[in-house]
Amino acid sequence: MNNSLTSMTREYLSLPRDERAVKCCRDVWVIYPYAVAATECVKALVAWPRVTCNPSMTMVGSPGVGKSRLAQRWRDESFAGKKGWAGKVLYIDMSNRKSGLDLEKRLLQELGNLVRGRAYTLSARDYMEAQEAVRRLNIRAVIFDEIHGLQKRMSKQRLHNTLEALKGFTNPEWGLNVILCGIEELTELLAQDEQIQSRFGLRTVTLPDWKNDNIFASFVASFMCYMPLKDLSEVTSKEFLDELHKLAQLSNSTNKKSSRNSYNAKLGSPLRAIIDILKEACRHAVICGDEYIDVGSIKDARARLEGDVDIQALLLQHQRVVLDGE
Repeated sequence: MNNSLTSMTREYLSLPRDERAVKCCRDVWVIYPYAVAATECVKALVAWPRVTCNPSMTMVGSPGVGKSRLAQRWRDESFAGKKGWAGKVLYIDMSNRKSGLDLEKRLLQELGNLVRGRAYTLSARDYMEAQEAVRRLNIRAVIFDEIHGLQKRMSKQRLHNTLEALKGFTNPEWGLNVILCGIEELTELLAQDEQIQSRFGLRTVTLPDWKNDNIFASFVASFMCYMPLKDLSEVTSKEFLDELHKLAQLSNSTNKKSSRNSYNAKLGSPLRAIIDILKEACRHAVICGDEYIDVGSIKDARARLEGDVDIQALLLQHQRVVLDGE
C-alpha cells in the first residue's frame, strides 16, 4: 500500500480505474524554494502602502519553468484571502491575442468582468468606476503575463503608448503595483524606455531552469504524493532522477541520439515537461494495472508523448482492460 499519498489522494484510490487515471492529470501544486522566494517578494510588494509612485517588479524565466502557474496561484490565493496577502492580485494573460494588446483595455476588461460581469470601457465614467473598484476591492497589484515581445508586435507609437500605460498604473490614480512576467526577451522590452527600466529593473525575480539537484529530487518525491497509485514508486534513486531530468530536456525530441550522448546533468529542464512526463507515466500505470512507475515507465511515457507507440503492447493493454471490465 502506498502510504506516502496525501489524504485527499488516498480517497481517489477507491475510484474506478479510468476515473483514477484522469485524476493523475489534474492540476496539483507542490511548494518548492524558487516559488517560495518569488511569492515572498510579491507579498511584500502587495503589502506596500499606496504611494505617489508605486513600486513594481518583473519575473523572468525560460519557457515552461513555471512562471504562469505561479502567477495564477498568486491571484487565486490573494482573492481567497489566504494568510500573508494584504490585498488582491489581478492576473492578465497577454498571450490571449483575441482580447488585444492594449494594456489599459485589458485591465478595464478584467476589472469590469470581475465587478459587473462586463468590461469597462475607456469612457470617463467607466474609467473612474474602475479606479474606484481597485480601492473598494483592495486590489493592490496587477500581473501582465507573457508580455515579452511586444516591441516586435507593435508599431513604435503603440509601444510608446503601452509603456506610458504601465507608468500610469503605478501613479496615484490607479495606485497599483505592476508585475511583468515573461522570458528573457522581457528585458529587451524594458530597455525601450529609461523610466520603465528604472521602475522595473530593480525588483527582478528570476525563476531558474530546473537542475538535477536536491531541489529537483524533493519536488519529484512531493509530486508523487498527489498521484493516486496503489503501490509506492521508487523515484528517489539517482538512476530515476537522472533519466527523468534527461527526458525532460526538449532537445531530446529534435536530436535524440546526439543529445543523449552529450547529456549534462547541470543543464536545465522545463518544469512543464517534467510534470507532463510524470503525469503520463502515472496515468498509464493506472490504466495498465502496474500501479507504480520506474525508469522504464518514464521512458515509455516520453515516447508516447512523441507519438512513438508499441502497437502490440497497446493491443495487449486494451485486451487486459476489457477483461478487467468483464
